[in-house]
Amino acid sequence: MPALGHNVVCYENHAELRYTSNLQCSFEICNWRCALWVLFWYKKETIPTNKVALSLYFQFAVLNFGISYSLTYWATQYIYSNLSAILWAGFPFVVAVLSHWMLPKEPLTSKKLISIGLGTIGVIIILLNSGSLGGENVSLGIFVVVLAVVIAAYPNVYLKKNHDVVSPITLNAVSQSFAGIILMIVSFITESRNDILWTAPNISAILYLALFGSAVSWLIYFWLFSHISLMQISYVALFPPVIASIVGWIFLGEELNMFIILGALFVLGGAMIINLPGQKRIPEEIVH
Repeated sequence: MPALGHNVVCYENHAELRYTSNLQCSFEICNWRCALWVLFWYKKETIPTNKVALSLYFQFAVLNFGISYSLTYWATQYIYSNLSAILWAGFPFVVAVLSHWMLPKEPLTSKKLISIGLGTIGVIIILLNSGSLGGENVSLGIFVVVLAVVIAAYPNVYLKKNHDVVSPITLNAVSQSFAGIILMIVSFITESRNDILWTAPNISAILYLALFGSAVSWLIYFWLFSHISLMQISYVALFPPVIASIVGWIFLGEELNMFIILGALFVLGGAMIINLPGQKRIPEEIVH
């Protein structure tokens, strides 16, 4: 259920990327702190400063929230959010490969490969059905998002290996605060203030992403590292397109055709396989 909650509150993130600039992304990250630091002090959390904890703060602040998020935002000037979501569907595979080498208890198995394959096919079916994938320089946009996916994977594996060092609240508050400072500085140096359109849709998108797409969803996400496998955690990246299609059908009157239903069934099938206990149906053969 927590994993489902994470997906429900963050499914719109890729679509919202189309309406926010890099500077707004920086403001957004700073806004995350408003909710997180209040909760942080209310819980009277201490900030661990050992070597592993500092490494976790740095990795998520710089690699994940800083570089990976910025690259994804930047790439949306060349590709549409649906293509970005397709490329991010490769995140579970990258995580699975890194886990095979870094986490002895989470080797790359045939069950994981089947699950990832089904989920990725499902996402592609859903999003290719949504129309054009971009304008000019699509290849550049694809390369940048793929790079963002690879960069974001390593901190997740490292956190799984050291999930008991820092609490979810502390990790979220500290790493995103540092990321906000870094991105704010970079934004003021590289971007023009005249390029920002502070319209109602833009402001609403920032507030939504700040509260639900970041403060809430990332807190849930970090909490999951102590309760389920990393492969199960990374697989949630495949659900937002499914949830977005269903919500659009219910609230916006969008079409829910057979392609979307078929894609959703592939994603759900992959989720069922990755959550099968033991070796009852699909052997956990380690891939060499």
